[in-house]
Amino acid sequence: RAAGRAENVTSEGINIVVLIDISSSMLAQDFLPNNRLEVAKDVVQRFVNARRSDRIGVVAFSGEALTQVPLTTDHPVVLAAIENLAPGQLEDGTAIGTAIATAANRLRNAPGRSHVMVLLTDGENNRGAIDPRTAARAAAAYGIRIYSIAAGTEGMAPVPVGRGLFGLRYENRPVRIDEPLMRDIANSTGGRYFRARDAVALQQIYQQIDQLE
Repeated sequence: RAAGRAENVTSEGINIVVLIDISSSMLAQDFLPNNRLEVAKDVVQRFVNARRSDRIGVVAFSGEALTQVPLTTDHPVVLAAIENLAPGQLEDGTAIGTAIATAANRLRNAPGRSHVMVLLTDGENNRGAIDPRTAARAAAAYGIRIYSIAAGTEGMAPVPVGRGLFGLRYENRPVRIDEPLMRDIANSTGGRYFRARDAVALQQIYQQIDQLE
């Protein structure tokens, strides 16, 4: 009987929406052995697999944001949605504020005591009508914590700039991440900011979030 009661407590779980940037710059080849997006997808899928009793949702964003999966305990559906993410599914750009607002709408009425966003982006906010700091403060008012992750090396990274004869054509472009913004988003919600400069760091960051929650 006691075991049954314990099971009820753990199966309450928490509500987590993962926000994944699918802008074209996520194809940058600085997270060997693959691009930023493929590495992020792999890491996020492992994170989902570790959160057995939680409700998890997925929001993809670039110049606009779209809920791929509303909060659910059906993790195979979540994993399949993450696997299918690719640049070009939405208008390009980076609308961080819109993404936060979209995820907050999913989280604010969700049952349970804990509401969390894990926001992964490699860029600066340059699209959307919603200011990211305003969106983060609104999320905080609903008791939502945001863990923000900036993905990208320092300096330059090979980024796709068009199609050539042999597929995508890459050029070295500066890695531009608005770290003060990402820090403010996390701090204003009681979350934490992380910088992932390579695939190993990204894996460790998701493990840390796993432990924090």
